[in-house]
Amino acid sequence: MLIQKTLDQGDIVSIKLLTGEEVLGRYVSETDTEIHVKKPCTLAMGQQGMGIVAWMMTTQPETTKLNKHTIIAYAPTDGEIAKAYLEATSSIKLA
Repeated sequence: MLIQKTLDQGDIVSIKLLTGEEVLGRYVSETDTEIHVKKPCTLAMGQQGMGIVAWMMTTQPETTKLNKHTIIAYAPTDGEIAKAYLEATSSIKLA
């Protein structure tokens, strides 16, 4: 039996929505009805290939609440994608 580790605050999480969108964010917390993430982003194609862009361009709050009824699945983000997310959302460049 595979036991999956629960998410810890600060983990980078990938969330698949009913609309087909995939949202990346830094996991904050969750309730029975919501998942809270900081700096939600999504993948987008650009002239130089795939890039990470803000999911909602016009929001002010750093933490966004996603309704669990609109979520198909969520899981920790793949290591390389998580590294790219951290570089895109901070001034840190990872080796």
